[in-house]
Parts: sequence; C-alpha cells; structure tokens
Amino acid sequence: MTREAQQSTQHEPAYRRALAASVSGQALEWYDFALYGLAAAIIFPKIFFPDVDPVIGVLASFATFAVGFVARPIGGFVFGRLGDKIGRTRTLMITIMLMGVGTVLIGMLPTYGQIGLFAPLMLVVLRLVQGMGIGGEWSGSAVLVVETAPKERRGFLSSLINSGEYIGTLIASGLFALLSLAMPEDAFHSWGWRIPFLLSAVGVLICWLIRRKLEEPETFTAAIEIPTENPTLMQSIRSEWRHILGIIGIRMFENAGAYIILAFAVTYAEGVGVPTSTTTFGVSVASVVAIFMIPIFGRLSDKIGRRKVYMIGAVFLILFFWPFFLLLDTTNAFWVWLAFGVAYGLGMSPMLSVEPAWFAELFPTRFRYSGTAISANIATVLAGGLAPFIAVGLMALTGNLVLVMVYLAVLAVISLIAARLTPETVGTELR
Repeated sequence: MTREAQQSTQHEPAYRRALAASVSGQALEWYDFALYGLAAAIIFPKIFFPDVDPVIGVLASFATFAVGFVARPIGGFVFGRLGDKIGRTRTLMITIMLMGVGTVLIGMLPTYGQIGLFAPLMLVVLRLVQGMGIGGEWSGSAVLVVETAPKERRGFLSSLINSGEYIGTLIASGLFALLSLAMPEDAFHSWGWRIPFLLSAVGVLICWLIRRKLEEPETFTAAIEIPTENPTLMQSIRSEWRHILGIIGIRMFENAGAYIILAFAVTYAEGVGVPTSTTTFGVSVASVVAIFMIPIFGRLSDKIGRRKVYMIGAVFLILFFWPFFLLLDTTNAFWVWLAFGVAYGLGMSPMLSVEPAWFAELFPTRFRYSGTAISANIATVLAGGLAPFIAVGLMALTGNLVLVMVYLAVLAVISLIAARLTPETVGTELR
C-alpha cells in the first residue's frame, strides 16, 4: 500500500462521519430556505400582507426573506468565533437546533387575519433566529470536512456539502409541488403550506443524532494546544483581509444567481402564467441535476484547480440568464423545466462545487471557521438576500427584465475579478 493510500485510509472514518454530519445539515438548511423562498413567493403575500397592493405584498414578503440574511453575518461572527474556540462539532450542534426551531415555529404562526400586525412581526423574528443558526452552519460544515478529508480529495468531498443543499431543495420543492397538486388551492393556502415547515423537526432530530458522536478534527485539536497560535479576532481579520474580501467578491454572483432562480424566477413565472406546480417541479428537476453535477465539478477542481472551475460556471450562468427567462415566457412545462435544470443545475454547480474547499483552505486553523463564516455571510447579505427584492423592484420600475440583467451582469463581473485575484489553493497544506 502506498503512503497516500495509507493516509487516506487513516482519514476515512473521520471524514465519513464529518461528511454525513455536514451533508445532512446542509440538506436541512436548504430545505428550510427553499421552503421559505417558495412560501415568500406564493403564500406569504396573501396571508401576512393581504391589505396591500399585490406587488407591494410580494416586495414585503421578500423583505422578510432578506431579514434572515441580515442575521447571518451576526451568526457568522458569533458561531465562527465559538467554533474556533470550543470546537467545530459542539458549535454545529447549536446551529442546527436554531435553524430547526425557527422553521418549525414559522409553520405554527397565526396569520394577519388572526392577530394582525403581530403575524408579520413574529415572522421577522423567526427569520432572524433562522439566520443566526444558518450563519454558522455552512461554514462550520465546510471547515469540518476540509480538516478531516485527505488533501488530494478535499474538492470532491467538500463539494458533497453543497450537493446536500440541492437534496434539501429537492425535498422542499417536491413536497411543496405535491401538496399544491393534491390539495384544493384554498386549503393549501390556508393550512397545507404549514406541513413542510413542521416536518423540519424530523430533519433536526436526524442531524442531532448524527452529530452527537462527532470528534474534533486532529488539525484543530493540535492547533489549540499551541498557545502562541491564538490571535485575537481583530488580529486575524487584519492579517487575512485580502482573503476575506476575495471570498465576498466571489460569492456575490453565486449568491444572487441562486436566489434569483429559486425565489424571483418563481414569482416571475407565476406572473407570466406558469402554474405553481410546474414551477416548483422545475426547481425539483434542477436539484436532481445539481446533486450529481456538483461532485463531478468538485472532483474536477482537485485536478485543474478551484478558480478555473468557478469561472467556468460564472461565465456560463451569466450568458444563460437571458435565455432562461425567455424559456419561462413560453409557459410550456418542458421548456420551463429545462430552463431551471440548466440554469440552477448546470450554471450554479461549478461555482458551488469549489467554494467549501477553496474558502476553508485560504485561512489558518485558528481563524478558519471565523474567516469562512464572516466572509461568506457578508456576501450573502450584500447579494443573496437582497437579490429577489431588488429584482422585483427593478421589474416593477421598468416592466421588463433589462435592468435585472444589468444588475446580474455587474455582480458577475465583480465575482470574476475577485476569483482571478484570489489565490489558488488546490494541493496546498492547511495552515
């Protein structure tokens, strides 16, 4: 047996457990977020903002969607620092509970018609709780897998974390579509939409059972035993600011693109006459494609580098966005499904496949959780959470998609420049 094979075998039990914990957590996170995105587009304007103009209702609903993103950097700071102090595994136990509790309680909320303004206010509070938990979840999962995986397989193995995102999206959109087809529309809008939110409790239990026996990565336990390698948060930020800015820039287009496809496009499709069931099934088709394509691109990044794979995806997606909306305009089910499958599955997959390994490899061990969490979540606020809100506003302002396309093109240019300036990390040793 070669030395590399021996090292891989030694790593195997640890990275398999870390992978199971991380993938299940990402599946739950994106199950929760996909549910909220779908409900914000279809359900919430009618039950939480019924007394305003429909366009204003959609804007208000997407504003609550964005509120959760505002809490994510706070969660990133808190749980990132906690993860670098008390450990990755204990911190991830806290984040998964916050996420799940927020989602289940949203499913139990009274409507505006029952308690008035308290309903949307409570919705905002629960989105903040969700956002805090999610702010530490993805970054912690990425760090956990990267620190336990063999160096030559970090891109592939950590990419499976983001495959978990699409597993969660698939379950959420599939369940939403199934319920909308199986139930009368009035019943679905009244109480049927709550069922997927309440079922999040099952996901929380599964994740908790997987994570409760996790051990800390050896890379982390070795680092905390060296007193000299314990810089303050501000010292770490000052020494790593270039990497932080690089990640923020890289995530701008990826984040905006994901939520334009997942949330804004659902509203747009309904506006041009596409049935809800067709749109949600389109997101399901896209998720299936992405589940399989992300690991392929992750493996490719172990061969040709993180930067090249990311730039392939970014260029493809910005070129495809205009055809994407043209396909939605046909209102034909096949073309709608194809549009979601290509844009959300193939366009997003290369970018998502490299981010966990690329970002975590940039930082030293004692700042890895914090650095990844802070930078990734700031980008999410600047681009992801605001994207559907901005797109709806631009669409209402002009009556067409031209300014939406300009907005996406600007973000794509920012991300491509950031990717070009950020160091390549494939094959490097963890610091």
